[in-house]
Amino acid sequence: MSVSLITRGLTLGALVFSLTGCQAVTGLIGDLTGQNTDPAADVVVDDPATTETPAETETDAAAEEPAAPVVDQGPVPTCDTIYSDAQVVAFSEEGRVSEGDISADGYGYGTTNQDLVAVLAEARKDLRISCTWYLPPEFSSTTSMAILSTANMAAVETILGEAADSSTTLGGGTLWKFDASSSNISGEFIANEAHFITSTPCPESLAETECSLWVASTNSAGSSEELTRDAATTFGALN
Repeated sequence: MSVSLITRGLTLGALVFSLTGCQAVTGLIGDLTGQNTDPAADVVVDDPATTETPAETETDAAAEEPAAPVVDQGPVPTCDTIYSDAQVVAFSEEGRVSEGDISADGYGYGTTNQDLVAVLAEARKDLRISCTWYLPPEFSSTTSMAILSTANMAAVETILGEAADSSTTLGGGTLWKFDASSSNISGEFIANEAHFITSTPCPESLAETECSLWVASTNSAGSSEELTRDAATTFGALN
């Protein structure tokens, strides 16, 4: 064998050893430093235990909110429903404006008699309502409605029997009328009044077995009887 061939063999072997050794050293360094160049080491797998869920959207939160509870308006009507639609139209055409329930300190009730006002004022708030319609410049009308025990209503009937100008039987109840009444607080307010009392079922919230409905209206420019009849009919207590 010639010297040339031996030299080539030694050179080739050294080259192979050099490359293999470099790869081994590089791998060793990568293992020691945590920077292994193996492509498979770059693949990241999410841990299901630490994966965050998408944030709840506003739409999802709104959909889960419970529906608003239905508000119980109580056994007596509101000022928006105490009269028939026809009566409300008549008020509007006349130029009256609804002021709602403004009853307080002896005023704003369907009567000017202070003894009767005291009974209305003491009735449970959920069992009474007083609705005033104002007619400029100085006239007004009010209808009060209350549900009381029949025993308590007896005192009201006694007052009416002594103070009213007349009384008649009406639809299973009694209608009392004042031709002209003036408040002992303000003598300038002159009005006529009409009171209707009849039996009615007791509300479940009232621990009584016998109850009466009282509808009282006062009107300084018009018929109070018309208002009392309309409210009682709308409520279903008068046909």
